[in-house]
Amino acid sequence: MKTAFIISILFFTAPVVLCAQKKTPSPGKQTETIVLQSGIRVIGKAYGDSIVLRWAPSKPWAWHKLNTIGYRVERIDISEKDNPRREWLVAEALRPWPLEKFKASFAAANNNAAIAAQCLYGKNFETNLRKGQSAIVDRANVSDTRYAFTLQSSDFDAGVATACALRFTDKKVKKGGAYIYRVVAAAVATQGIIDTGTVLISNIPPATLATPDISQALAFDRRAELHWNRAGADAWSGYYIERSEEGKTFTPLNKLPFISSRPDSSLLKEDTGKARVFTMLQTQHIYIDSLPQNYHSYFFRIRGINAFAELSPYSKTVTIAGRDMTPPVPVNMLNPAYISDRKIKVLWKKETIEKDCKGYYISRAKNINGPYETLNQQLLPANATEYTDINAYAHGGNFYMVITVDTANNISSSTPAMGLVPDVTPPGAPTGLKGRIDRKGLVWLSWDANKEDDVKGYKVYFANAPDHVFIQITTSPDSLTAFVDSITLKTLTKNIWYKIAAVDYNNNHSEFSAAVQLRKPDIVPPTAPVATHVAVRQNGVEMDWIQSSSNDVVSYAVYRQEEKLPKAAIARFKHNPSAADFHFRDTTAKPNLHYQYTAEAIDEDSLHSPVSVPVQVKISAVTERPAITTLKAVYNSQAKAVALSWQYTGEGDYFFIVFRGTGEEPLQMLQSIHKEEHGFTDAAALPGKKYRYAIRAIYRDGKGSTRLSEPVALSL
Repeated sequence: MKTAFIISILFFTAPVVLCAQKKTPSPGKQTETIVLQSGIRVIGKAYGDSIVLRWAPSKPWAWHKLNTIGYRVERIDISEKDNPRREWLVAEALRPWPLEKFKASFAAANNNAAIAAQCLYGKNFETNLRKGQSAIVDRANVSDTRYAFTLQSSDFDAGVATACALRFTDKKVKKGGAYIYRVVAAAVATQGIIDTGTVLISNIPPATLATPDISQALAFDRRAELHWNRAGADAWSGYYIERSEEGKTFTPLNKLPFISSRPDSSLLKEDTGKARVFTMLQTQHIYIDSLPQNYHSYFFRIRGINAFAELSPYSKTVTIAGRDMTPPVPVNMLNPAYISDRKIKVLWKKETIEKDCKGYYISRAKNINGPYETLNQQLLPANATEYTDINAYAHGGNFYMVITVDTANNISSSTPAMGLVPDVTPPGAPTGLKGRIDRKGLVWLSWDANKEDDVKGYKVYFANAPDHVFIQITTSPDSLTAFVDSITLKTLTKNIWYKIAAVDYNNNHSEFSAAVQLRKPDIVPPTAPVATHVAVRQNGVEMDWIQSSSNDVVSYAVYRQEEKLPKAAIARFKHNPSAADFHFRDTTAKPNLHYQYTAEAIDEDSLHSPVSVPVQVKISAVTERPAITTLKAVYNSQAKAVALSWQYTGEGDYFFIVFRGTGEEPLQMLQSIHKEEHGFTDAAALPGKKYRYAIRAIYRDGKGSTRLSEPVALSL
């Protein structure tokens, strides 16, 4: 009998890892100290006349420490709320029994005791360790293994749990009493921190143990599979599975309790085919048993064992009968033979005919991947080696498979074999070819589908002139009645021609379709218009635009952009081939605002020219004030500077701007001066040069300015 087992870790070995980092500064460097921390996890159960405690450290290193320093158990009686009583229940620390006491107290056949003793005192765990850094990892794994198997053995045997100092029975309790139990380390650990374990228990005996329930029983070929839910009323540490051949006398299938852990998700990365099993193991235990024979009913039941070594009642019995699921060996296909008309003879050979081989079905498809249809409704006998198809496909391939069936209705399929009905008639020339070319150079072609049922697809051809040789574009026939080609539009030719041909499954080619001529779109934009004769008036802006020199221009768009606003089209004009320019006038422009005018030309393919050179415009709505006439300029040879002076009084907030021109160059702004000052010294003037000076007053808030004064000339 072959049985599959899956091993897991105990119920209270869930990781409780707390790490604190203590940093000790040193000159120019920082070190880190890792402090290990573990807890003692405690559970308890009330029986009325006693309370049983079970515990375990949450980390392997703490278990090793506590095996040496031991445990102490404290009880706090809170039955009387106003009078809690505390007492230690053991005079000496609880530690694992010595090896001699293990041998004297347990029978040699007690596997749980043997496992626990080996984990506590065995020496052969240290064999076959690697050397160097790897040995550290190996020793850590050995430590974890000792810890895990000790806790597991303690779950399955109450005496072993007591011997391993992981169980205590308190018999000095009252029925209905309430108690808090604390399990602590008997001494302070030299390394690491071990937290106290605490549990609150009311001494009320529980109801009977829950019964595990087999949720699914599956039958396979000489194999049974049992499923039951992980979640239940009790946390079972393991299970015993029993089987019977007649439903009365049951035989255990496992000596040690069966455990199955939750699956490791990393397995899915190695084999995605395990996804179904992974999903089931998340919520269910799965047990697989080998059956001695098929078509015989076997009876199964299970019972659970908890951390207190208590056995549950048996589950309901389920019945499983294995069945033959082994398919017959498939036949070897021979080449189908064409007879005449639409007749093809399918041939095969089967080296060994099994005793349970019942016969054959013949299936056929147009394509090797199907779908296949069954040709014979009556099963052919097991000794048959041929079948004649009298209605084979006249066009294209005929793919045949022979399906072998046994008496248990298991099937196997042969590899496909192809037979052909000869075909030398090409399809008709395709019709309805049309197309268009977009601005990205994509050619969109479409045509009508041929009416023949053996058309495999179409091939597409092109040429740059109708009298050129047409070149094939497609590498193989395409079944679609549309095609997209990509061409360059930057060529001297304006047109391109396309033809198509139909191809059947026997590779017969039709005549070409009628050619379709397609015009390539223009992608070269026109030249931009040019602004001229710009006139700014109080009532608007006027300008002339010289038309684009491109011969396919159809219209123009004039844009205006106001300060801090996006540009907008404010006028459109048709192209006039007989005129050199067009006139534009904007009567909506407002005073004291800056405007920018641009224009674009648009051709017959809706291509826009580059934007024209911008025209900057501002309409001034404030009348200029009279010029300052009192400006004087005197050169001080000792100071080597020109002293300017003037007189001006005006109402409002304003300031002065002094202008200077060197030689015949135009005047440029030199300095702005506060309204209270009436003089300025130009220390940058150089001897031997001629200068001209002028001045004007600028009023703030857009209230105008004086005209520029008459320049005062001075030779140094």
